[in-house]
Amino acid sequence: MGAPQKRTVRTRARMERDRLTFLVITDPSQPAHTVHISRRLLRFATAGIAALFLFVLLASGALVLQLADLARAGRLQRENELLAADVDRMRETVDQLSESLAAISERDRRFRVLAGLPEIDTEVRQVGIGGPGTHSIESQPLYQLDRALGSEVFGVGSDLNRLLRQSNLLQVSLEEAARTMDAQRDRLASYPSIDPAQGWLSSPFSRSRWHPLLNVRRPHEGIDISNQRGTPIVATADGVVTFAGWRPGYGWTVEIDHGSGYRTRYAHCEKNLKATVGERVRRGDQIASMGSSGLAKGPHVHYEVLENGRAVNPEHYRLHEVIVE
Repeated sequence: MGAPQKRTVRTRARMERDRLTFLVITDPSQPAHTVHISRRLLRFATAGIAALFLFVLLASGALVLQLADLARAGRLQRENELLAADVDRMRETVDQLSESLAAISERDRRFRVLAGLPEIDTEVRQVGIGGPGTHSIESQPLYQLDRALGSEVFGVGSDLNRLLRQSNLLQVSLEEAARTMDAQRDRLASYPSIDPAQGWLSSPFSRSRWHPLLNVRRPHEGIDISNQRGTPIVATADGVVTFAGWRPGYGWTVEIDHGSGYRTRYAHCEKNLKATVGERVRRGDQIASMGSSGLAKGPHVHYEVLENGRAVNPEHYRLHEVIVE
């Protein structure tokens, strides 16, 4: 056998080894079909199928992750909406607390005056905060994610901290006033600190007022509280009745000595006075009824506070205010 023929035989043998032969039988009565597939082609096909499967697997994973991200984003958006609604409700609560604390702060100021304690400075009542170590809005994680919502939450939190500090300050101040007032109970019982009657303030204290009946300017050394005829008039502090009768211009009048230099006068009452001279009365006891006796145009009580014989503005001593017309 010649050399060319040997090489041909070896090449054919190698080709036979590099391919696979499949017999395909579609009909037993027919001859089988022979299919030759190169091993290299089979490897490429297998690699292609594997790559396609891997691509499909990765694409499916990416799709699942994307859907999960979308679901998470939707959930976060809903949570942000709920958080924003909660912040709005907290802001309303903060505003209500601010109004309540402002009212309590004013009452605390009056109690301190009544107890003879110095008033707390306005700036101190604000109980500001700042300086090194104070948290800034930029350091808040929520601000980094959502500046608008983060700013709102930071503001509400700051206001709540301020209200907490104010409430703590008021608690300490009220406790101090309570201790002082308790130690001065007898003196405070003689302090004219409530309104003599329910009604509305129809004429304030004045050093010069145009008199509605006399048509002249003269001092109005008290306040007028108007209401229906027969409205109860009460003692504004503990004391002893020193006068109960008719005084020119004042009409039916009751006067009470409270000690410590304080006296009060209740004028323009109805004739049937409830108090008698020498009687000891307590704060809140009824001493007369509202009328229009003396120089008066309508039913009201003219109420005076005298300190060491000098008329002073009763509004400086009142803890409870009547309705202003």
